[in-house]
Amino acid sequence: MKRLIIIFTLVLCLVACNRHSEHWATITDMERIIEERPDSVLNVLQAIDTDELVGNKEQAKHALLLSMALDKNVIDKTDFEVLQPAIDYYEDNGFATDKLRTYYYQGRIYQNAGNDALAMECFVNAISKGGKSKDLQTMAKIYYNQSKIYNSLYEWDNSIEYLKKAATLYKDSGLYHYYIDCLILIINGYILKEDYDSASSYIEQCKQISETMNEGALSLYYSVYLTYLIKCGSDYEINHLINEYINTIPNSHIDWLTLCNAYYKIGKYDDALQATEQYRSSTYTRDELKYKALISMIYEKTDRYEESLRAYKEFMVVSDSTSLAIMRQDTKFVEERHSLELQTLKERESKTRVILWSALFIAILLAIILFIRYRLKVNRMEKAIAEQETEKYRLLYLQMEEERDNLTNLLAQSEELSPEIKTAVVKRLELLNKFFTAFITNNSEIDRTASREMEELLANKDTFMASTKLAFAGSHPKFIKYLEEHNLTEQEIEICCLYAIGLKGKDIKAYTSQPRHYNQSADIRHKLGLTESDTNLSNFLHKLLK
Repeated sequence: MKRLIIIFTLVLCLVACNRHSEHWATITDMERIIEERPDSVLNVLQAIDTDELVGNKEQAKHALLLSMALDKNVIDKTDFEVLQPAIDYYEDNGFATDKLRTYYYQGRIYQNAGNDALAMECFVNAISKGGKSKDLQTMAKIYYNQSKIYNSLYEWDNSIEYLKKAATLYKDSGLYHYYIDCLILIINGYILKEDYDSASSYIEQCKQISETMNEGALSLYYSVYLTYLIKCGSDYEINHLINEYINTIPNSHIDWLTLCNAYYKIGKYDDALQATEQYRSSTYTRDELKYKALISMIYEKTDRYEESLRAYKEFMVVSDSTSLAIMRQDTKFVEERHSLELQTLKERESKTRVILWSALFIAILLAIILFIRYRLKVNRMEKAIAEQETEKYRLLYLQMEEERDNLTNLLAQSEELSPEIKTAVVKRLELLNKFFTAFITNNSEIDRTASREMEELLANKDTFMASTKLAFAGSHPKFIKYLEEHNLTEQEIEICCLYAIGLKGKDIKAYTSQPRHYNQSADIRHKLGLTESDTNLSNFLHKLLK
């Protein structure tokens, strides 16, 4: 019965911990199809009432997927209203993929708002904290967007490096159209840094897979290929590629400015002017700076100098404004990067302070615990010692009591004692009776008197040892007689008496201050017939006394 209750409780806990709203199954389904049907996913997720979601985990997953759907539907967000629950939750929770995606879309929001510095920081955090994720597509997007930021700052080497990383991941993910886009941008990067050998190498790669390109990618390929030939190709190669470009790609998808530049390069100025007219009417990517420069040069070649000068002036205005915008962007990026470094430094200092204070608190706590343990150990030891001392004094009291009774009986019953022995016994009884009186009455004055007399007696070692022998001769005559029969000297008998009253060998040595005590003990053992393997001398004498 008890086991059933425990199992039931665990089941309830598990159910409570994994409780989700009715929308959870829908949200997890949307995660599986978001790459293939982002428009449908967006509609479904927007229809969910977030107030009905249960728990931070569910809210974070919904926020992340909705942000992904918005981005995939080219709805650029510049605030964190949608993504914030995911940012709050996945900072310390969730799997590597959740962290990777959250930091990526956070960076995309900063990018949309024009804050490349914070966007770059988010992309770096995404790779750092979500690097174990298997989501190669999101990782490729991160590298791609990092490349765009470096490209905007004219840092071609960094831009190319991140494009190569993105290209590898796109290819591994089977997303070949994105892979081809990266290859084309790599060619353009090498042309910008005037590394034409590397550009030629990537052009050859694109040429081998050109048949797999869609119309947009093929147009970009022809555009960068023409740009490359303008820099280092022959007029024949340029003219041949122009014809191939025009015959392959519809007018609406042709890069007319690059085509105009190619015509200008081979001296077909009328065709170049017609290309500029096509540019003005097309919806292809606009590049006013390039257009003004080209039209000014074409007018000059066709002897239309006034129009050339006017176009050149317009070019300078656009150029100056573009350079200023780039300079501001670069300055802003540097300032924001410096601000980020200061913020990171402050956060690091704050964390360091927290760690130091925590370490100090833990050290103090450990010191207190160790001190308490030490005091408890000392108290236990003191208690044990006190108990040992109490037991020792109890036994000593009993021994003294026994000796007093024996001596009292001896004086009362024996009339054959010599005066010398009788005097020693009387003095010993008087001293013992003073200790008993002090103990019973708790009279400190009597205790001090007895202690003083004992100290005086002990101080005179010869007198004490002689009186002890005399006391034993009266109380235990057979003991003394046994020792005398074994030819022990007077001094050796006195030492045996010290053993008999309870002293140990080391105590006797310390009291008598005799350096040859060990030899004396050996002589006593020999005379008493004790070998090395027999009991020690103290135990033998105690048994003999009894």
